[in-house]
Amino acid sequence: MSNSTRTPRKWTTFQLVFLPVCAALNVGVGAVVGVVKLPIYVDSIGTFIAAALGGWLYGSVAGLLALVLAAVLIAPTAPAYAGTAIVIAILVAVFTRYGFLRSIVPTIIGGLIIGVAAALVSAPVTTYLYGGVSLVGSDAATAFFKAMGNTILESVIFGGLATDPVDKLLTALITLGILKALPGRLFQRFRNGHRFAERVTPKDAS
Repeated sequence: MSNSTRTPRKWTTFQLVFLPVCAALNVGVGAVVGVVKLPIYVDSIGTFIAAALGGWLYGSVAGLLALVLAAVLIAPTAPAYAGTAIVIAILVAVFTRYGFLRSIVPTIIGGLIIGVAAALVSAPVTTYLYGGVSLVGSDAATAFFKAMGNTILESVIFGGLATDPVDKLLTALITLGILKALPGRLFQRFRNGHRFAERVTPKDAS
């Protein structure tokens, strides 16, 4: 294995500046959705973009930075979902190798899978730290399953499985649209940008 494979590249100034942009996108959109109490989150768009362009570590940092920002502005315990942010970043980075966020079918499949994974990883945090209350619209689904006689953990898991796949599918489709709209020269600034530059014309890349 070569040194270039084992040693991660240093992030450029542009990439470092892009991280808080992605974090702010997570928190901003998530806050708006939370206010209207939709049964989804849509608070991972920035993580999806960062992981797709810069790899799983870059995406993880964007996600973790968003949680720190959310802890300051919204909920002090938000960093408890750090594991979920990292899992999302890893899956996004892996799936982009197979067409995720580049074509519609892999994006749909990948979004649903990421949603299932996020639900399973988040459930213990929501259950034991928040008592099963996530302060978003998905609480209605949790309450429904609790009324069916399930434990709090089971209800949170079932509620998450009912809402998270839809949430991450929507997030993936939004991210797909954003990546298609970004200028071609931006992709050249990221290690995985070549995966999304196929649609760029010479004029766009100049």
